[in-house]
Amino acid sequence: MEEVSVVGINATQSHLWCQVKRGKPEMKIDSDNRLRHMNWPENTPTLFLGDVADSILRCFGAHEPPKLVQHPGFDQQKWIMVVKDSTMRIEIRSRSYWGFGLFDSCFLNELIIEGPLDRRSRFVFDLQASLGRNPWEPAFGIMWKRATKASGREHQEAWEELVKYAREQMNEEAHKYVQRLEGLEAKFDEFAEADFKNWNVDEAESHVEEARRQIEISRNALHDNNAAGFERALARAESALIEADPTTEVTRTPFQEADELLLETTIDIDEEIIEEQILIHEELPDEIERITPVEVATSTSDVTADDLLTGIEIESNEDIPFVDLTESE
Repeated sequence: MEEVSVVGINATQSHLWCQVKRGKPEMKIDSDNRLRHMNWPENTPTLFLGDVADSILRCFGAHEPPKLVQHPGFDQQKWIMVVKDSTMRIEIRSRSYWGFGLFDSCFLNELIIEGPLDRRSRFVFDLQASLGRNPWEPAFGIMWKRATKASGREHQEAWEELVKYAREQMNEEAHKYVQRLEGLEAKFDEFAEADFKNWNVDEAESHVEEARRQIEISRNALHDNNAAGFERALARAESALIEADPTTEVTRTPFQEADELLLETTIDIDEEIIEEQILIHEELPDEIERITPVEVATSTSDVTADDLLTGIEIESNEDIPFVDLTESE
């Protein structure tokens, strides 16, 4: 059975290919084979990362320093690298597929992505949006098909099915917020009868409208492939829903509560009690003899060790009982 060279939706891993457009940025490799920025202090070998691998590192999120599995040789754009965290691992293989590697567009990046499908599809969605182009479209079609052993249609389908899966997951997330909003609105009469403190229906309705507006903004951001804007809009919707729901007991921020505690009307201070507790001494009593620092130094300069032992009775050696430990043996 012939091995499939392009894999999109799969239970364990995805296998994708990307056309490189630019060879920079240039990066360093430290003594532990880890990728570092060019400002790394050690005098170590360098490689050209390329625009695709650079976008991969940006879209991956928090991760361990990428590690080189195969160092570049004479060609600084030919290498194998692994970047991973606790749930996902990506192996990136950079090599030329036409033109002897004389131009940046001669190179491709082969990606082997392992991890949960939700995480993989969301990563591919972010990567395609970050690149701003279709990564599967080659610079030299005939050589691309020969190098990847797959047609352009197969590459496109693998990428698009992952992007579609991620879009469906995010649409489902936005729909859950709509359901929360509608369920909260249905409870407003119940909340009004319960007479919650610091809550009124007019403010709650205003917060709900704001949440509805943010959900619509998140859907528009998703339509534009803006995953970061989608998440920020849903975060604002979450905040508005919390403000509208009195059962969350988060109608005021900790800073607002602290300001209220500092108001004079909040704390009733009895000034007479405070004055009674303060002891004021304008000057020291006359009977206390003041000693200047010079006098202190003069009076202590003649002190000897024998003076410090005055009054301490030292036992003589004759009074110390002798114990023979050899008898016990």
